Amino acid sequence: MTSLGNSLASRDIASLLHPYTNLRVHQKKGPLIITRGRGVHVYDDDGTEYIEGLAGLWCASLGFSESPLAEASPRQMATLPVYHGVADK
Repeated sequence: MTSLGNSLASRDIASLLHPYTNLRVHQKKGPLIITRGRGVHVYDDDGTEYIEGLAGLWCASLGFSESPLAEASPRQMATLPVYHGVADK
């Protein structure tokens, strides 16, 4: 892999551990950088479209860039941004 300077790919290689990834191959080949999403699709930094079949690993099950969710999120973030569902009453 050529020098990537301070690109997203070089920062990814230097600082992130990807589960189930051969890190030697990852270091040479580089990461898949997803830059945006719309509905069930995500797009990489080259503009290639993919169907995102894992729902962002359970955090984007309603899709990406959905206007009603984007409009509601500032209110929710100010109230309770996240909470686990592990402990039941």
